[in-house]
Amino acid sequence: MLKRKVIITTMLIILICSIGTICCATQTGTVYLESNQDTVEKGDEIEVTVNLRDNETAAFDFSLYFDETKWEYVSDVENTNVENNRIIHVWYDETGGKSPRQGQLAKFKFKAKDNGLSTFSIDGEFYNASGQLIETNFEEVQVKVGKENTVLQIQSEEEQGTNSQAGNSYLQALRLDVEGINPTFDKDTYEYYITVPTDVKEIEVLAVSENPNASINISGNTGLKEGLNTIKVSVTSEDGKSEKVYNIYVTRTANLEAANTNLEILAVENALITPPFDVSETRYTTEVSKNTENLNIFAVPENENAKVEIEGGANLKEGDNLVTVVVTAANGFSTKKYQVEVHKRTEEEQTQYEQEQSEQAEKLKEAYEIEELSSGAEEQGEEKENKEAVNNNIIWFGIILGGILIICGVVFWYFKHKKAIHNNKK
Repeated sequence: MLKRKVIITTMLIILICSIGTICCATQTGTVYLESNQDTVEKGDEIEVTVNLRDNETAAFDFSLYFDETKWEYVSDVENTNVENNRIIHVWYDETGGKSPRQGQLAKFKFKAKDNGLSTFSIDGEFYNASGQLIETNFEEVQVKVGKENTVLQIQSEEEQGTNSQAGNSYLQALRLDVEGINPTFDKDTYEYYITVPTDVKEIEVLAVSENPNASINISGNTGLKEGLNTIKVSVTSEDGKSEKVYNIYVTRTANLEAANTNLEILAVENALITPPFDVSETRYTTEVSKNTENLNIFAVPENENAKVEIEGGANLKEGDNLVTVVVTAANGFSTKKYQVEVHKRTEEEQTQYEQEQSEQAEKLKEAYEIEELSSGAEEQGEEKENKEAVNNNIIWFGIILGGILIICGVVFWYFKHKKAIHNNKK
C-alpha cells in the first residue's frame, strides 16, 4: 500500500513538472543534511533533517542513504518507503506551487546499533513552482557511534581505590580536564575553586573513591552559566551510612582578573603558619600562647580591589579555634576561603612549651660557648703560627741581608785593591 502511494505521488510530481515544460534547470539550491548529535552511544536515537537553502521547492523526490549495519530506521514518515539502506521520500505542493518550501523539508529518526563512524547522504530531484528542475548541490553528514574515552576516563579506569572499608566515603583523587583548580587535592578538603573563560561550557570531572565499591554522583559540571557555578561530587559509602560532598566553585567569566580571589600574603603576628603560605593552599595551622586573646592576621589580596573578611580571630578559647579568611573578588560574587586552625595552649601546655624553649635556649648557649672556645683555640693557634712565621721571616731576612753585605764588601775590596795589584805587575 505504501509503495503504491509513493508511486502515485511520484507520478503526480512528474505531471506537475511536465506542465511546467521543463527545458532547463533553474537557480542552484543546496540540499544538506543535519544531525541533532555528532556522537552518540549504542542504543541512542538521533534525528537527521533534510534541508534546502538558496532556493524554494514545490515538489521533490529524494533518496536518503544510511549505514544499516550501524543504524536502525525507527520513524514513520508519510510518503516514505524504505529499501535496505535507502529511504525514498516524495512530496509535492497540493496548492499547485503557491506554497513552496525551503529550510527543513523532512525529519527522520534512527537508533544506533553498533560503534563506528557512518555517513548519511542524499540525492534526488527538486522542482520549483514553475515545474522547472532546480540545479542542486548535496551535502552529507557524519555521525559517530561510540565515544572515545578521554584522558580522565582512561585514568579513571586505571586508577582504583584500595581501601575497602564499607563505611569509607572519602575520595582518593579529584581532577578536572581544565587547569587551575586549587587548593591541591586533599581528601579532608571539601571546597575547591577554579576560574574559567566563557568558552568553557562544561568541565569533565575525575573522581575516584578510596573504596572502589562506594558510589559517586557528579552534578553541576555541564551547562555552566556565566558567573558562579557549583560542581558537587557526592560520595556515598558502600554501606550507605556515610556521605561526603566535595564542592568545586567555578567562576565562568570573560574578566579573569576581576574574578581573582587569591591572597598574596597571609601571616599571623607572633606565630608561624604551617605549611608556609602558598597560593595553592587554603588550609593552615598555627599555635599561640595561652595569653593570646585576639589574633592579628595579615591578609593581602592579589587584586587590590578584592575584599577580605576575617572571622573567628577574636576571643580565642583554650584548645582549637578555627579562623576563616574570606576573599571576595572584585566582581562581587566569586569567593574563596582560607582556613587557619589555631591552637591556643593550655596552662599545662604553656608550661611545657616554656620549659622546652628554656632547654632549647640552654642548648643553644652551650653550643655557642663551645663554638667560642673552639674559635678561641683556633685563633690562638693561628696567632702562634703567625708569630712563628714572622720570626722565620726575620731570620731569613737577616741571612739574606748578611749575604748581601758580604758580597758588597768583597766587591768593594776588589775594586779598592785592583789598581795596586795592576801597578805591582808593571
